[in-house]
Amino acid sequence: MLGLLPGAGGTQRLPKLVGAQTAIQMMLTGEQVRPAKAKKIGLVDSVVDPNALERSAIATAVEAADGKIKPRKRKLGWMDWFLEKTPIGRKVLFDQAGKAMQKQTKGKYPAPPAILECAKAGLEGGHAVGSKLERELFGKLAATPESAALRGIFFGATAAKKNPFGEPTRKVETIGILGAGLMGAGIAEVSIAKGLRVLLKDKDQVGLSRGEGMIAKSLGAKLKKKRLTTYEHDSQISRCIGLTDETASWKKHFAQADMVIEAVFEEMSVKHKVVREMEAIIQPHCIIASNTSTLPIGEIASVAQRPENIVGMHYFSPVPKMPLLEVITHDKTAPHVAAAAVEVGIQQGKTVIAVKDVPGFYVNRCLGPFLVEAMALQQQGADPLKINQALLDFGMPVGGVTLCDEVGIDVSRHVVHNLVGDPQKGYLGVRMEGADLRMLDKFVEAGLLGRKTGKGFFDYSDPKAKEKPIHKDALAILKDFRHPDKDASRLSSEAMVDRMMLRFVVEAIHCLQSGVIRNARDGDVAAVMGIGFPPFRGGPFMYTDRLGADVVVQKLRALQKEHGTHFEPPELLLKHAKDGTKFISSSPE
Repeated sequence: MLGLLPGAGGTQRLPKLVGAQTAIQMMLTGEQVRPAKAKKIGLVDSVVDPNALERSAIATAVEAADGKIKPRKRKLGWMDWFLEKTPIGRKVLFDQAGKAMQKQTKGKYPAPPAILECAKAGLEGGHAVGSKLERELFGKLAATPESAALRGIFFGATAAKKNPFGEPTRKVETIGILGAGLMGAGIAEVSIAKGLRVLLKDKDQVGLSRGEGMIAKSLGAKLKKKRLTTYEHDSQISRCIGLTDETASWKKHFAQADMVIEAVFEEMSVKHKVVREMEAIIQPHCIIASNTSTLPIGEIASVAQRPENIVGMHYFSPVPKMPLLEVITHDKTAPHVAAAAVEVGIQQGKTVIAVKDVPGFYVNRCLGPFLVEAMALQQQGADPLKINQALLDFGMPVGGVTLCDEVGIDVSRHVVHNLVGDPQKGYLGVRMEGADLRMLDKFVEAGLLGRKTGKGFFDYSDPKAKEKPIHKDALAILKDFRHPDKDASRLSSEAMVDRMMLRFVVEAIHCLQSGVIRNARDGDVAAVMGIGFPPFRGGPFMYTDRLGADVVVQKLRALQKEHGTHFEPPELLLKHAKDGTKFISSSPE
């Protein structure tokens, strides 16, 4: 998505080829169409083998020049005739399309209504009328901040396809994955889909079968939807070799691996055990990558005989759906190892950003203060439902309170506590203040872990309820942690959003300032793809540019005066405010 419409007559020609109903669906969603379906709907005239493409194209051109091929005419069924050729039908078509569009976009994106307007103008007034409107609206859309933000994300994601560490010295062909849980199985699935050979190992057959079952279920669904051929499905399944502790030959298999990705329990002693065990088995060139989301990579590597071969590869859950991968290098990681990790991520179809080895890395480091502020608002009397709605209206995919429940309150607690500590050691210090974090401990003690246990901040006992009520035990804990002086119960949605999102923005700028991320564009891409920062706002840096660094400083100064030093503006932000400069240049990097 670029925040634009199909120009050069695209909104006019496509309905003539495939019909208005299909064309509107394609233009509004930007969805890809498989070759067989493209021919069936009339988008293309023929489908040929890639090896025969040039010959077929030449033969078709010659036949067209000789008059042997006549332009294909689309046959109008009665429903197409009704929707395209009658005023009532067109009204039904565009009313329904408008409702579906509004439900999806919440009115945040200006391009979809412009697309509908152009298509409607063409159907009612003809090609010339529709094309004139298309030209006008394309120009207007190109000048919108939403399009600028979406183009920024596109440029950033495109730049991420270039390996910042250069070409790897050795190609990774076989990957060993330790742990067949949700993360391990997900990493295996995206690997076999791209031609990598996978050794998936769990401690016992029960764990392994669960992981293999997840992969088989996912690939089976793709086969059923014809997103995979039977051959592709079977080929992918055959590339995953399941192993357990009881498999006599598992060590021989892992001795053939070029990379081992561990997705085991988030405990440093467990990680150290894995490193020691693997180094005794694998070849000297083999890379050990940790999928940890919180633990320092340097500390994991501290027990290694070959620390230069250890790197972090932080995938986001669920792996097959989440596009982001953070590659984390510690001070001893060899450049060729980092290059190989990035290359594997790119091959898996991930958008990869290189991140410094600090607590929380980048995305979780920014997420921590955001979650703290969501807690602070609740402790000051703000309604959790209103907090959620405020963030949804801002454009987030889920509210901040729901996010805790979805991730798991125990996991959220782990993320938050991992960031608390001395700034001299890489922790956030005062930037994690603002709320009483012991509240999360009470939630965990009470078994309120979120959706996975049926209860967290919200009560999930009624699966049919569209709006989940706040759990009674959560209300009791919130009451116990009610702030004695501050009252946020009457705050506007805008004020609540400012407090939460500016905490995220501040930490993102600190990450850029201290070199955790390479550039602002990486920070925007990671925020959008990692936690769903609203794409039409472009990420924390483009959002800051849009507001103006000076305006953001003013907001932070006011919040700092009222709530404390955790809202203090970073030095880099102050510099941009003083100089009147932006974080993101107007041209693609």
